[in-house]
Amino acid sequence: MTTHARSLFSFEVPRALVDPRSVQFPTVVSLVAIAATLLIGALQGPQPLDESFPLALTIAIVLVATRYVALRYRFGAWAIALDAIFSLVAIRLTGAPHSEFQFVVLAGIWWGGRLLPPNGAAIYAASFAFPYVLLILLEAWGRGTLADAAADLLTIGVLALLVDWFMAVDKQARALANALSAVLTDAQASASSEIEVRRRLALAAGESPLSVDTLIVAGQVGLTADQVELLGYLLLGFGNHQIADAIGRSEATVRYRLTGLYRALGVQGRRTAVQRARDLGLDSLIRGVKPAS
Repeated sequence: MTTHARSLFSFEVPRALVDPRSVQFPTVVSLVAIAATLLIGALQGPQPLDESFPLALTIAIVLVATRYVALRYRFGAWAIALDAIFSLVAIRLTGAPHSEFQFVVLAGIWWGGRLLPPNGAAIYAASFAFPYVLLILLEAWGRGTLADAAADLLTIGVLALLVDWFMAVDKQARALANALSAVLTDAQASASSEIEVRRRLALAAGESPLSVDTLIVAGQVGLTADQVELLGYLLLGFGNHQIADAIGRSEATVRYRLTGLYRALGVQGRRTAVQRARDLGLDSLIRGVKPAS
């Protein structure tokens, strides 16, 4: 099959839509949550077609739009609290604790964590939990559905803790990626001194074993923090399966990321990427580490 023919039948999802660090990803998650809500509503039969369902659906759609705007303009904790309250209204209108709009709440937890790390998800859960106890949990107690309501609340609390943990772990990686991007910008615009570049990189790297010189070279080439890590595995001789195990991603994701790495290095494949890294002096990434046999 020719290159032109392959391009007609191939489709690559924009990276921003599947990158958990991007502004677009929480919006995609929220849209998927609404789709799941509609699907479950359809499977449940005529019950969701009463007057409360369209109103709850309208609230959910407005929340998706405001979540995107909040991320773009970096709103504060007040936006998270308002989102949690309106999400509660949506599930209250549709029969909580058995509301299909619970998916919108779960998507909101990720959004809250992304908006205000490292405790945005906890703020969302707390803002949601207090009125939930007053409006739904106590009522569920009287209806004999206390276990279901408590399980929903526990799920939200546990997910919030996990999201905030992920955001805290990811914080240094994002700072390093931003610093690497700044190095490339500074190299092109010559706007900062070398001392300032080194200072910013040292602060971003924190406990990273990589030397500042290595980070500077990587940034000047245009590599992100993820690509620097990936290049280290290539220098160690790891195959795609081994890399996938090491970073906790699928082999398809590894292949996709390798394509971006090759493009950034201006090479065509694994061997030339390794040679290019050595030419640039980036083999210091694996200094003191025994390569795979």
